[in-house]
Amino acid sequence: MSYSALLLGSIGVLAETSDMQRRAFNTAFEMNEIDWHWDQDTYRALLEVPGGKARLNYYAKAQAVDVDIAAIYEAKLQVFEAALAGGVDLRPGIADLIAEAQTQQMKLGFVTATDPRQVAAILKGLQSAIDPSVFDFIGDRTIAARTKPAPDIYNEALRHLGVTSNAALAIEDTPESAQAAVAAGIRTLAYPGAETDSRSFVAVVELIDMPHVSLLRGASVAAETLSATRAVGAAALTAPAACR
Repeated sequence: MSYSALLLGSIGVLAETSDMQRRAFNTAFEMNEIDWHWDQDTYRALLEVPGGKARLNYYAKAQAVDVDIAAIYEAKLQVFEAALAGGVDLRPGIADLIAEAQTQQMKLGFVTATDPRQVAAILKGLQSAIDPSVFDFIGDRTIAARTKPAPDIYNEALRHLGVTSNAALAIEDTPESAQAAVAAGIRTLAYPGAETDSRSFVAVVELIDMPHVSLLRGASVAAETLSATRAVGAAALTAPAACR
């Protein structure tokens, strides 16, 4: 089928930043003289908790320690902003997908629910590859009452763009974020990054190796871009094992 809107979800859909953010958190811990260090396995587990502040709160409670979450998060934002100042690459396939959406005069949304400063930083980091003005809607956590996996930010994007859920296509990178789009009634594709490519998505979410322009041309997903759909029940978020 054809679509009226292409909705690109989390920051991780546009750019591979998970390890950059992990290192920013670790630097923030050092800046605040906190004896924490998140290795790749720990951070991969913590990604099951959407949102940087929520991740910090979750970890602090798991460690039964009282820390200044606001100060740590502020330091992390500063480090992440500095890291992105040198630029970051779009993930494979995204530039072509955006160009095809523009050719078809589709509305474009960046439907993230993260901190506004992180949104600004990633768009600035990508400015050599994409002009932020291509987006008809740019989300952040101040817009939605509840963060993902609640559908609030997607419902707001649909309202702002003036399109119905069945006229939109969403691409997300984590199961939690994909659940938000699914809950809003939107066909959802999963394009997981390096830190989330081993995780399972609900059955209605189609897993792709890389976005292809055929997705927007009224064609079914090209065989070479569609991987086996990962089918699991929509379970409640459980505590990451690395933090129990």
